[in-house]
Amino acid sequence: MKKLFTFCSIILSFTIYSQNIQTELFFNENQINELFKSDSRIEKLFIKNSKDSILVFAEIKNDSVFSIYVKNNRKKDLQLIPQDNKLTLIQEALTQDKDWKPIEFWVNSDCGVSYLKKINLKSGAVIALNSKKYNGNFKTKIRFKLLINSKVYYSNSVKASINKSKFEKSVWYNQIKEIYYPTKSEKEAENILFLNE
Repeated sequence: MKKLFTFCSIILSFTIYSQNIQTELFFNENQINELFKSDSRIEKLFIKNSKDSILVFAEIKNDSVFSIYVKNNRKKDLQLIPQDNKLTLIQEALTQDKDWKPIEFWVNSDCGVSYLKKINLKSGAVIALNSKKYNGNFKTKIRFKLLINSKVYYSNSVKASINKSKFEKSVWYNQIKEIYYPTKSEKEAENILFLNE
């Protein structure tokens, strides 16, 4: 409870001082679209005959939002337990050296109320999310990194532009690391916050 209060205080103080999430590494704030209904256009987005158990496809919805579609490609149902109506997801971008690097991080809630909702995603079914789209003067490609049941899945890449400063660890990142993972090494904290588990 203390961590949650501290986290809320940090968010409030950062809001007051107007940090710029367009230029700074920030946590992902995706939201599951509960009104979404899949159709033939969505089905055609996914790679046919893929062996991956979870398929992820991203597309630009508008200037400020990405749409992400997650398909259960297994032969059995998949139970998802979102955190505050979010899936465990971050964005990565290609650097100038053509390396994929995170431009967001993930924060695990330690509040039990965050995990009350369960989603039973049937075999072949698709769920949709919306996630923030950043803008800047560095042209690159974006992909989404999704963690489900300790396994990472990647979306296709999408042309986009960001500010290069998004690649650098921000005050936000360092504050979260200090509050949630004070005893972890830098690499251990990175693995958690950047979904490298």
